[in-house]
Amino acid sequence: MTVVHERTPLELPSGAPTTPARPLGVFTRPTATTGWKSWLTTVDHKRIGIMYGVASLTFFLVGGFEALLIRTQLAVPGNDLLSADLYNQVFTMHGLTMVFLVVMPLQAAFANYLLPLQIGGVTWPSPA
Repeated sequence: MTVVHERTPLELPSGAPTTPARPLGVFTRPTATTGWKSWLTTVDHKRIGIMYGVASLTFFLVGGFEALLIRTQLAVPGNDLLSADLYNQVFTMHGLTMVFLVVMPLQAAFANYLLPLQIGGVTWPSPA
């Protein structure tokens, strides 16, 4: 007669690896911790908020350049820096750039960066 050791359903058999199994394929989490690749594959809310902010400030410079073109055209009467059609296009692009590519991503930047901190949704890893 053999002796059988009763174990609970979640207990690992002796000799089994203690590290959890990693999912395969598209379900794996990013593993880069430094460099530009870690910024593109991050799931950290602070880094995502910073990326939104950088993109917003970049487009703020583009919108500022469009505003300079508009102001330069209007600085002198009869200025021919921009044609009438191109002026209308730059004026429209300035508005679209400032609203949709500056203000909205800047709002998302603050929301992604601050909101998880305010509601206490951030769990810090325990020291190992």
